This record gives sequence, C-alpha cells and structure tokens, in this order.
Amino acid sequence: MRKFTVSLAAASLALSMLAQAIPAAAVTGYDSSYAGESAFVALAAGQSNEFQVFFANTGSTTWTVGTGTEVDLAACLSDKVTCNAQDASDATWNAGWKSATRYATTIQTSVAPGAVATFKYTVTAPAGVAQGEYDFNGDLVLASTGQTIHPEGYYQAATVGTPTGAATITSITNSSTGDNTGSASGGQTVTIAGSGIVCTPAFPTVNFGTASAAVTSCGSTALTATTPAGAVGTVNVTVTNTGAPASNALPFTYKDTTRPSFSSFTVTGSLVTVTFSEPVCRTLAAANPSADWSVLNVSAPGTNPVTTDSIPLCTAARDNGVTTATLQLTNPMPNGAFVETTLNAVGGATNNTSIVDAAGNAASAPQSRQATATAPETTAPTISSVTGAVGATTLTVTFSEPVRCGGTFTPAANITLTDNNSATIDPSVTGFTTNTCGTTPTTADASWGLQLNATLPSDRTYTLTIDQTAADQVQDIVGNDLADPSSSTFTTGAGDFTPPTLTDARMVNNLATTDFTEIGDSFSITFSEVMQGTASTAATGTIQTQDQDGTSQVLTCGTNVSCTWDATVTKLTVTVTTALPITPLGTAGSGSTLGMQIPFNVTTLNGFSDLQGNVPNVLGSPDRLVDYE
Repeated sequence: MRKFTVSLAAASLALSMLAQAIPAAAVTGYDSSYAGESAFVALAAGQSNEFQVFFANTGSTTWTVGTGTEVDLAACLSDKVTCNAQDASDATWNAGWKSATRYATTIQTSVAPGAVATFKYTVTAPAGVAQGEYDFNGDLVLASTGQTIHPEGYYQAATVGTPTGAATITSITNSSTGDNTGSASGGQTVTIAGSGIVCTPAFPTVNFGTASAAVTSCGSTALTATTPAGAVGTVNVTVTNTGAPASNALPFTYKDTTRPSFSSFTVTGSLVTVTFSEPVCRTLAAANPSADWSVLNVSAPGTNPVTTDSIPLCTAARDNGVTTATLQLTNPMPNGAFVETTLNAVGGATNNTSIVDAAGNAASAPQSRQATATAPETTAPTISSVTGAVGATTLTVTFSEPVRCGGTFTPAANITLTDNNSATIDPSVTGFTTNTCGTTPTTADASWGLQLNATLPSDRTYTLTIDQTAADQVQDIVGNDLADPSSSTFTTGAGDFTPPTLTDARMVNNLATTDFTEIGDSFSITFSEVMQGTASTAATGTIQTQDQDGTSQVLTCGTNVSCTWDATVTKLTVTVTTALPITPLGTAGSGSTLGMQIPFNVTTLNGFSDLQGNVPNVLGSPDRLVDYE
C-alpha cells in the first residue's frame, strides 16, 4: 500500500489483480477466487470514499462472522506477499477499518461454499497528502490465525490531485432524505455540489455506479439529477464534464423502500392462506391478528374474526420472514362463498406497521383481495413412519401431513410402545422432546420427537400406537381426526459390538519440566465415537500410562487428575490436580529417568465405554502415544 509515482493506464483501473500464476489454497478447507471490485477513485485531502471487492468462497468451509471460520480482508505490504501487516504511512488513511492490519470482514453473516462474499472499507485522504497514486494491497486471511487463504495480489487505488478539466464533487444530497441515500426504485432528485462543473456545450454525465442519471439543471458549483434505479447497497457517484476525465467519486447508498403488499389468498374451511410480495415478519411491539385482518363472507355479511396467524415475530435482523402465512378463522367459510380478505391499516394511515419486510418497511394497507372458498379435504392423517436407534432414548414419529392437538392429548397416556418379539422389553413414552403438539393450524407439525424412559435395545421390533381417548385429540390443520387407532412398526437394528479406539493423543499443557508430574500439566485423548458421559462435565475412571524407560503411573479421575469431556463427548482432557509421585509397577530398567517422561503411552483405560457399553481397545488404537503434535 505504498505510493507509486508511475501513473496507470485507464484500462488498469478496471482490474487490479496482478497478471501472475495464482498459487494454490494455503489453509485446508479454505479457498477463494477474486470476483470483482468497485472502481478506483480520485480524492482531495480530507475526502473519503468506499472500496468494495468481491471474492467467491471456493473452499469447503462456510465463512461465518464471529466464529473460528471468519474470513477477513487483510492489509498487505507493497510486495503484495507480506499480509496481515500495514505500512506505517497507511495509518492516516484508516477510516474505520476493522483494525490496523485488517480492512474488513464479510458484510454477509455467512458465506457458503460457492457463494460470493463482499468486503467494504473506507479510505480518507489525510490532510497535507501529496499528489500521486496510493495503492491499498490486500488478501483474504483466516481471521483467527492471520493465515493467507489464497494469495491473489488484490489492490485498489486512490489518486490524490484533480486531473485537468475534471470536476470535483464534495457532497450528494437527496431532497427526500436529506442525505446521500435513496430508494432502490430511483426517481428521486439529488443535488451534487462541488467545483469545476462545466455545463456547456452539454450537461455533464452523472453515473451512479454504471447507471446514468438524468441531469435536470446545471451550474458551476452544483447540479441536480434524477436517480436511476439500483440494487440495494452502495455505489460510487461521479460527474464527467464533456471531453474530460471523471471527477472523484462519492458514495451513494440505495435502500429498499418498497412496502410489501398482500397479493393473494385462498380460503378452505376455517383456514385462509395469504401470500405477500416479499418475506414479512411481525414486529415485537404489535401481535394482534384480529386487528390486522378482516375476513368477510360477501354473500352473507358478518364478522369472522382471525384468531391466530403464522407470521413469525421478527428477529433483530428481520431475516426470518415468510411470503406465505396461514390465518385461523373463528368459524369455517361455506364452500363456494365469495370471501373478501383485508389487511387493515394498523399503526399508520396507509400502512400496517405490525407487518414489515426485512428492511423494516411497513406493509401497504388497507388493501383487500377476493377469492371463492373451497371445501376442506376430508382425508384423515396417518402415521407415516417411526424411527429409533439402538441405545437411543428418543423416537421420531412422522405423519402424512402436519397435525395439531385439539384436545387433552398427552404422550404418556395416549401412546404405547409394544415389543413384537417373544420377550417383552417395553420402554415407555414419557413426553415430547420437540414439536410439542401445537393447538392451532399455525403450530401444526409433520413430525414429533418423543422421550422414552429407557434405551432401545438391539434387534427388536416395536409397534407404536396412538389412541385418541377423546374427540379431536389429534387433527390435521383443517380438523380431520388422526385415524384411530394409528400405528406403525419399526426395528431398532443390530447391536453395536465394536469397541471404540483412541484416534488422537497429545499434550495440552506442560508447565515446568519435560515430564508429566506438575499440577496443571494436561493431555487429551480423542475417541473414535461418542462415549458415555455428559458434555463439558467431569468423567470418572482410571488411566494407566507408561513412558519409554518403563516408568508407569495410574491416573485416577477425581483424585490426582481431573477428567473432562468436550461438548461432543468424544474428547477427554486429563489435567494433573495433585503433584504426581513416581509409582512404578516394577523396577525401572538401567539408565531410566525418574518421572513420567514425555512422550508416554496410554496402556489401560478403566471405567470408560461407548454408548453401547463397549470398552476401548487401547492396544489396537491408531494413536495412544502422548506427545507434542
């Protein structure tokens, strides 16, 4: 990012990437490919502008902001190789970068493999800056380590000094918003102020990104123009006098100002399914469906209140909207009735502030639509399948369509599990684990998770039966009762008799000496499968170790060491809590060293097993040597 005095040809401003052989990806699971950038800019001292650059995620890992997979655009030195570093002279250009050595992270919360990430950052020409071109070099790095993902030699440039004949612009003001933002639909009047604007023999050309704006009036220090339509986001605006280079660029941000509209609906019995022009959610401040909606049978006028709807409450980011929602009526509409559904104005004279899109625009209201009611289908829902794994304490029941609870239904009373084998091993259903049988059409679910009071044994065939002891206990969303009784048969499959093995063993901490004896010394063991235990809590058992000269040590979890599982219950961390004495099982050989020297082997594990009760095969494990790795 050092200043270069050699001027660039105009073509070089369109593409900053170096003409060089691109090396392979440098971090396993991560790779990227340059996908484009915004234009280079011209600035005067004190002026700012925004750069944008786009990189495709061509690796196998999703880039997620705020996690260990975050990817940043890092600054590089003028050699375009030394990255995650900054020339001292560049510090004065920093205008809100992520850090002194990082321009920005992705504007998207996550970028999946195959998607394109956008990085934005602003540079400000410092006071007293000399004329010339200033390059800002960069490359993508893994945020947690600073490792370069795929060196590509990216840079963007800012030119200080105004070319002869070019205008200089200092501000953009939208008459509607009072700032440099406007509607993505365009058509708004903006005033662009500056100096050196030439209005003859023709008005200057004004560009918003690549789109031209219509200039409506012109003067030497200001002009007005009508904004063209543009995509939501920030673009660079330039003014180009006839026969002269473009001016410096200033940012203009297009915003989504289009209100969502209620476009159509269908009505079946007591259910109305409405469709919006774009995803909407409900504000936390107002959740009153009966006020938001009016549904009228035009043939026989009368109120039919809406009791619930399935428009979700907005998250903070308003990214959970739906384009289709279900309204539940107090009474069913007759088949063939001509129905009018109205989205009412709530919170505004011409809008509904309770229902908004992702940009926070309130839905247009009041607005009405008409449709003819149809008779609800009459097919009873059934159980499609039941699944349960060996050793599991849960079942998944899947239905032919979403169902809800219309009466006093409880799994313990209404669901039985029967062993179809000669011996009877009947775990009982005690309750729900997921999708707890909602009571309205808007909370209906196509599957249930059920909790058992015991684990499922291997090689058993079971029949799950749902009995409805009262009317309307389980129904589909239009009110058809679940076939009574409903049942489905499943098998648990063969038992697992394969012992777990140790796939990785390594030191975590070694504090004072080269042996494993001091308080705080620790190592980890990773198993080939999930073990019995609880995530992120202490484990019990004993671990016997032996070093290369025959010294042995018995480690007892909860006595001389602590043993803690990770969140997946596959990795055990063993930490010394009481200074370990030397307790050899036999006489050490000649020349042996006192203490448990590193590296050492794990020789025996007692009190550990997988979910099926299989004890680890330590001697047959691919890695049981504890060393620095």
